[in-house]
Amino acid sequence: MIKLNRKAGIHLLSAFAFSLSTVASLTVGMAFAQDDCATAADSYKIGFANLTETVPFTQLVRQGLEETAAEMGNIELIIADNRLDGATALNNTENFLTQEVDGIIHFQTDAAFGNVIMARARAEGVPVIAIDIPMPGAVFFGADNYLAGQLAGEALAAWVNENWDGQADAALMLELPQSGPAVDARMQGMLDAFQANVENPVPEEMVFHLDSKNTQEESFRVVSDTLPQIPDATHIVAFSINDGAGIGTIAAAESAGRGDQIMVVGQNADPTGQEEMLKENSRYLGATAYFPENYGSLLIPTMIDLLECRPVPPSVFVNHVFIGRDNICDYYPESWPDACGAMAEATEAS
Repeated sequence: MIKLNRKAGIHLLSAFAFSLSTVASLTVGMAFAQDDCATAADSYKIGFANLTETVPFTQLVRQGLEETAAEMGNIELIIADNRLDGATALNNTENFLTQEVDGIIHFQTDAAFGNVIMARARAEGVPVIAIDIPMPGAVFFGADNYLAGQLAGEALAAWVNENWDGQADAALMLELPQSGPAVDARMQGMLDAFQANVENPVPEEMVFHLDSKNTQEESFRVVSDTLPQIPDATHIVAFSINDGAGIGTIAAAESAGRGDQIMVVGQNADPTGQEEMLKENSRYLGATAYFPENYGSLLIPTMIDLLECRPVPPSVFVNHVFIGRDNICDYYPESWPDACGAMAEATEAS
């Protein structure tokens, strides 16, 4: 069980620039609304549509929401599964509205459905928080995507400089195009930071953009198809949209007998990613952490603020840190007691 990480706070940032007059008018409007808030109540029914229930990261998000709702005592949480599908997310929205929820927390992957989902919620006067993938008019909660990418790119560049004399022959980008510009920024941040910090940037023609479809299985397939195109590349870096895509990439390289030719960084640092980076001679350098176990304790209070007409910034970003074998025990010692104990003993012995 991943323990709640007390180090991982949040910072609140207002996205984009508002004029001073606009901010003033919003503040006055919200102050008025607090005195006469039509949506304030003693208890609330909140719909949560999860991205998927098939990966540890999203399971931790859902568990955190359930725990927070139970602790608060006045929250009825209605749970649905978006199954990585925009049409399913829209259908879940309709079901929430039929059940007359007070607010919706959406974790949905398809940017093309954001406008439709938000139009339905606005028509019913139901506020929405969007996790990680923005939707127009929803409060955004989650990744500071470009920064999160930069942290991983910088770490991989440092490793290549130290271990491969600053030279990588090819770069594989395990992306998720359907999620739109915000998630694209995560991938761009990884590549930009790597190219800026590695001694010899990878030529553009040797950067391969692959659609991971957000799954380990598809990542394995597309990397397996790509490796034969670069038979002479002996130093390959890979940047993955999440831990599963990174693990699939490593598995494909190992299946091709080229496991020692690749080094991978990713995003999320969920339990599967943590396990992978702790393996002996791991090819998973690490991942930018998002601390999904903390999401629930932040999301539900934010939704209550919306429902009780208190000011909420347009974007709420989680803090990020790059986690690898060297610092995982600073953040998750109780999750890996044997590995952390062994590393502590080795440090003392040296």
